[in-house]
Amino acid sequence: MSMLRRNAAAPPGAQSLRLRRPKPTKGASNICSSPFRGTAVILAAGAGSRLGALGRLSSKAMLPIGGKPLVAWVIERLRAAGVGPFIVVGHPTDGPLAKFCDHAPGVTLLTQPERRGIADALRCALPRLAAAEGYLACACDSLFDADDIRRLIACGRAAAGAAAVGVLDMGLAATATRSAVRLDGERVVEIVEKPRAASASAALVAAPLYWLPRAFAAHIEAVPDTGEAYISTALQAFIREGGAVWAVHLRGRIEITTAEDVARAHEILSAHTA
Repeated sequence: MSMLRRNAAAPPGAQSLRLRRPKPTKGASNICSSPFRGTAVILAAGAGSRLGALGRLSSKAMLPIGGKPLVAWVIERLRAAGVGPFIVVGHPTDGPLAKFCDHAPGVTLLTQPERRGIADALRCALPRLAAAEGYLACACDSLFDADDIRRLIACGRAAAGAAAVGVLDMGLAATATRSAVRLDGERVVEIVEKPRAASASAALVAAPLYWLPRAFAAHIEAVPDTGEAYISTALQAFIREGGAVWAVHLRGRIEITTAEDVARAHEILSAHTA
């Protein structure tokens, strides 16, 4: 499968309710016409169990690709989108990541004591984000185009208190292992973690790229501590309570999950920098 995934059009019936974006609040146009200079939370505590032997040699965040660790590629693309500073949430056993963060300008390392999912990792960062209007959150195992990152941030900031999520059309089969997203127009009306294949109504999945407003913190805190704490659980609760979550169709991403992905990413990124 190609490392660069393209999106299809919105699913049939997407316009049935004719949901419209809320009108920006007073001053929102000025906010969104200016570049976002705010924090990104990079989720980098994953074990990388699907990497096989590579995962036993290095954490996913510190995988050497194209001459530098994967987390450095993530930061480079976020900087290109005008984002920064950065909070990296890693695992306390990841010494190389700690050393990297110590020497990286504008990067603060926080630790997630147990690998309990994205929502739990974000809980570790919330005290540092209390004063922010909103922030970007992304996983360290996916690289996105800087233009897509900028579009997602602008979408989230267009209406006060709204969230935004990047979406990709990866086919119905992919929803069985990811967060399936159902839209009406551009608004997310349902997000379900790993639905049964027969129950998925669309082939859109959520990519690990989110704009999260300050008001969303309560929903992160409310995700149950049992098992893995999914951000999709918090987003669905936000939607049920009337929160607006907008979808941003991404042009693609480079995903690093398996050893084969690492080899392809190395080829793509090495060619890009050659």
